[in-house]
Amino acid sequence: VSGFMSAHRAIIEAGPGVIRRICCSADANADLDTEILDAALAGVDDPVALVGERPVAVDSLWRAALRSLACARQGALIVHPSWWSSSRVGVVTAGAKGLSGGVLVRPRSWLLAHASKADREVIVVEIAERLVAIVGTEIVAIPRTKEPRHLAMEIVRVIDEMCSDATAVVLVDAAAAIPGGSVLATLIARAVRDSGQSVMEIDEPRLSRVAVSAQSTLTEVGETQPAAPPGPSRIWKLRGLAAAAVVLVAAVPVAVGVGHPSVAPATGVPTTFLVEGRVALAVPANWTVQRVLAGPGSARVQVTSPTDAEAALHVTQSPVAPDETLSATAERLRRAIGSEHDGVFVDFNPSGFSAGRPAVTYREVRANHQVRWTVIVDGPVRISVGCQSRPGAGDAIRTVCEQAVRSAHAIG
Repeated sequence: VSGFMSAHRAIIEAGPGVIRRICCSADANADLDTEILDAALAGVDDPVALVGERPVAVDSLWRAALRSLACARQGALIVHPSWWSSSRVGVVTAGAKGLSGGVLVRPRSWLLAHASKADREVIVVEIAERLVAIVGTEIVAIPRTKEPRHLAMEIVRVIDEMCSDATAVVLVDAAAAIPGGSVLATLIARAVRDSGQSVMEIDEPRLSRVAVSAQSTLTEVGETQPAAPPGPSRIWKLRGLAAAAVVLVAAVPVAVGVGHPSVAPATGVPTTFLVEGRVALAVPANWTVQRVLAGPGSARVQVTSPTDAEAALHVTQSPVAPDETLSATAERLRRAIGSEHDGVFVDFNPSGFSAGRPAVTYREVRANHQVRWTVIVDGPVRISVGCQSRPGAGDAIRTVCEQAVRSAHAIG
């Protein structure tokens, strides 16, 4: 792989909300095919996306998108949201392989911390459409479900807990494509400043200056595989509704649920969180994520083991009335199951427990596998988590399943 030299290299923002070049003026993005760029980003979890009325492989969309943004034969730095799953980062990395001149794929927080040249601890606050990620030696994700001022205060509390150094600098990054991001960024910055911490808002002009500054310092050898930013192993936390917290350690995961018995996850399995629609939950970081629209059952997200195609998690969600009860959900599911062939859905329990949570539980029996379903209601969302395994091999996925169920929460 060719190394980074002194030539101008495109710095490409791959999410959130947009794919674009950020190292140049807005005119540099004026003549791009936004339909291709938008389809690539929207389809990052899928094998195929629609461009107009035509199905196109998402891998080819990403190749076309990144090729259109890169400078010929001069390579690129591609930055993605720090909270993205390894599956999404893998799609971006695969799309970048055809670019010449050396390519780096890095988290957004890496770019900001790298360009800040701070000689002290740096914490980056990344604002996305449905969550805010606080990135330091750990990553804490907070759903954007509260009123902005209250959310800003919660973020400051997390930063205070995270800081090991009272002189740490906080970078508040509001991506331009995120609705309400700039307003929330201002509130967060003000709250951080009031708490006594140094803070810098990364608005659109400053992001461009950061990108230009980074170009002059990127001299290391280009890579075609994503690598974690330097520093200690990161801890991932997802702060959901109802005061539930899931702690996800990059090397040795540990799950902790407030108010529920703890569950010991599989040792050595890197874990991240999946945000889909109005639901977030913890999943293995190296499992493949895809949307499934065909076949038996509802449209769903499927997260599949890289070593066993029959080991998977299924996630579906449905809006419900704010006063929906678990018993009402159980009755609806009972009627739906009753219309299916005998023997397909068994062990129905309208008042069961799964990973310490009250739930409707049942088992789906198919030729090559079984799926143990857990259905919970969280505010205005009904969440179903299916844990698929080969017949008689449920223990192989038990830990992953319990972690997913324990962490599943609505995010707005």
